[in-house]
Amino acid sequence: MPEILGARELVVALGGGRRGLLGRRTAAVRAVDGVSLSIAEGETFGIVGESGCGKTTLARTLLGLQREATGEILLDGRRASGRAPPAARRDRAAVQYVHQDPGAALDPWWRVGATMDEGLRIHGVRDAGQRAARIAEMLEAVGLDAAMAVRYPHELSGGQQRRIGLARILLLRPRVVILDEPTAGLDLSVQAAVLRLLRDLRGRFGLTYVFISHDLSVVRRVCDRIAVMYLGRIVEEGSAEQVFAAPRHPYTRALLAAAPHLDGRASTAPPLTGDPPSLRAVPPGCRFHPRCALARAECAVTPPPTDTVAAGHAVACHRWRETVDAPEKVPA
Repeated sequence: MPEILGARELVVALGGGRRGLLGRRTAAVRAVDGVSLSIAEGETFGIVGESGCGKTTLARTLLGLQREATGEILLDGRRASGRAPPAARRDRAAVQYVHQDPGAALDPWWRVGATMDEGLRIHGVRDAGQRAARIAEMLEAVGLDAAMAVRYPHELSGGQQRRIGLARILLLRPRVVILDEPTAGLDLSVQAAVLRLLRDLRGRFGLTYVFISHDLSVVRRVCDRIAVMYLGRIVEEGSAEQVFAAPRHPYTRALLAAAPHLDGRASTAPPLTGDPPSLRAVPPGCRFHPRCALARAECAVTPPPTDTVAAGHAVACHRWRETVDAPEKVPA
């Protein structure tokens, strides 16, 4: 399938500058540091990693909410970064974002219908009847009654808020939908319903998903390919089968080993120890080496190159050949 969304050597710097007139100048931190990826049309591309690894910053930059310092973002093979406002607005309609906290993304003082109507007006749909018809259509598409449009956000359950969030962005007929922790905080029955809905919407509207999640069992079920991020960089990327059946980076193996195993099976991978370092004090060499059981002197000095393990499977690690081949099962 052709690439629909991509990034080339993307760097995103946050913070920095002087605090107050006489304040101390602080350096910006690279929340995303040299990330390149290619997302094919129609696939579900997963991004996983610990909190603070840069997943959400990367997603916001792909959307255009966060400005990249260097590098470029591609949409359908053409540069989407730094375009003129009219062209940028068209691009924003093509790539939409579902927030991690759907309730916080809804104005508590506005009824659901008014919130949904706003996006259509901003993007030039002037006919009120046409807007109302599209709102009713999208509410039906996500499994909600049209009467839901008169409710306020506080009158909705968590699952209903997520459905409203999906309906709101589908009104603009996007091609790429970025899902930030779409099942977080939901009980298992509601989580399963949301995942079924996402699958059905993907087929009905021809959507491409960027799926950000901490839940590895969900990622394994829904994603075609997966990128593993650590401290702003992608350390392993491959198909879901490659990453879960034969993880090569010690960090990936540790993440999979930390997932609950109901069968009581002990993991063969060394567990994660300690917390990730601050982005203000990124370790030299391999960023993971202070927490890695396989680390040697080389790892503390030289950043690892990205090696090809197999077709479609890449890893950035000096010692990936020493990883044990036993799979790190994650419950389906």
